[in-house]
This record gives sequence, C-alpha cells and structure tokens, in this order.
Amino acid sequence: MNIPKNINHAIIAIWFTLAISAVTAVIDKQIGNISSDMFMFNLVIYGILCVFPYKISKGSNPARYIFTILTVIGYLFMLGGGTTDMTKLDVALSVILVPIDIFIFYRLFNSEGNNWFAQAK
Repeated sequence: MNIPKNINHAIIAIWFTLAISAVTAVIDKQIGNISSDMFMFNLVIYGILCVFPYKISKGSNPARYIFTILTVIGYLFMLGGGTTDMTKLDVALSVILVPIDIFIFYRLFNSEGNNWFAQAK
C-alpha cells in the first residue's frame, strides 16, 4: 500500500524534528549545558522515539495517536512551568518546533490521513 503524500510529509517532518533535537543535544553537550549522563539519556529517548515515524509509515493508527498524545503532553508540561530544567537552546527549539508539530498533526489527521490509516488495518 502506497503512503499518501500527506502522511509522507508528516513522517519526514517527524524525522526532521528528531534529528534537530539530537543535534541540539550534541550542541548542548559541547558547550557544557548538559552532563554526559543527560546527553546519553536524551539520545536514548530520541532513539526510542524513532519507532514512531517507522510505525506510522507502516500504517499504525495507535502510533499516530500515541505520538500526538506524547507531543501534546510535552507542550502542556512546558506551559505548566516545566522549562526550569531545560536549557535555553531546548526551550527555543521547542518553541520553534510548535508550527512543525501542528503541520504534522494536520497531515496525520486530515481526511486523507484518516482514510489511509483506516485502510491500513
């Protein structure tokens, strides 16, 4: 089954956000904003999150919803004051990624996306 263009755009955007987040972790480590342990923890988390674009590309509807829920929870946590332990670079990146995440959600949940995920079962 071919992946619709909308879903493919969302998958590419998810990979982009994961890659830019990993690059940000490397920069934070290089300038001394985070410890080696925190750096490794971040990379492990980003590695685990790589499951989402893969599973979404295979038509996994639960992966689509879990990705969305985790992303929204992350933003709600930030709005609730959860930025005190984040570096300035992480906070700035999170703000910059908001429009990209909205784009991803739109692409994943528009009618074409909903139809494709329904058929992919």
